[in-house]
Amino acid sequence: MSSEQLQKLVEMIHSGPELGALPLDELRVAFDDMGDITPPDPAITYQAVVANAVPCEIGIAPGSRLEGTIFYLHGGGYVIGWFKSHRGLVGRLGKAARMRTFAVDYRLAPEHPFPAAVDDAIAAYQWLLDSGTPPDKIFFAGDSAGGGLVVATLLRCKEQKVPLPRAAVLFSPFADMATTGQSLIDNRDRDVIVTEGMAPGMAATYLAGADARSPEASPIYGDFAGLPPILVQVSSHEVLLDDSLRLIRAATLADVPVHLRVYQGLPHVWQLFAAVLDEGQAAIEEAGLFMDKHFSAESRG
Repeated sequence: MSSEQLQKLVEMIHSGPELGALPLDELRVAFDDMGDITPPDPAITYQAVVANAVPCEIGIAPGSRLEGTIFYLHGGGYVIGWFKSHRGLVGRLGKAARMRTFAVDYRLAPEHPFPAAVDDAIAAYQWLLDSGTPPDKIFFAGDSAGGGLVVATLLRCKEQKVPLPRAAVLFSPFADMATTGQSLIDNRDRDVIVTEGMAPGMAATYLAGADARSPEASPIYGDFAGLPPILVQVSSHEVLLDDSLRLIRAATLADVPVHLRVYQGLPHVWQLFAAVLDEGQAAIEEAGLFMDKHFSAESRG
């Protein structure tokens, strides 16, 4: 790891406003601005679509296999984020996997609390299926809250007998709205993105009084049996580290094929900073290879 790159990134983050102290409208703008650190590739073409009333964005990079689709759910604690904040990351992931991307602009809290995000994700996915995209050519992916939402959507699919996608990729998933992980305390002085109080505050805003241990809100409490293969990437310095470890345990106990990659000393969802951090691009390439492996295996079968 380039310590110089990481130091510059940390200084860049610290030079901006403290995210946890901002009012929501300013936080949303500041989070969008963080997305500018990894700008979108001008070679990628974008198309806006409305999928069962949910705004979505299709991205196609040169050389993409159009029969493969990455269904992407962005992070932001269920209260911030949309296409702009994640366009650079999603585009790089599509290029790494050589597939088109399908990013979902699900509704945010507090305007639209739980389970609005899950409702929108399943509605958009159903639209993608109804449009003729085979489920075994679809890969779910998401970061932070979007990573948790990926698993919540898988659980909803299983419950409603909606065909499951081929596999899933989770970047630093936020998967416990009860915020009971010990890493919230152990890593509170090491996580430069998510402060100790941010996760509980965002969880409370999203839940709006709902049960924090509902599997669709906190998928670590769900039944993983029958879910597709999952890749999880997380950093040793994250306050949400335990969310990933507990999610992996739940999946392993349910005999789900899971792959855990713990990177050392990096910020929460460091993939967002791939343009300035080599480890960000390396993680994206690893995720792309994971999806390509499963896509190619299915194609051969």
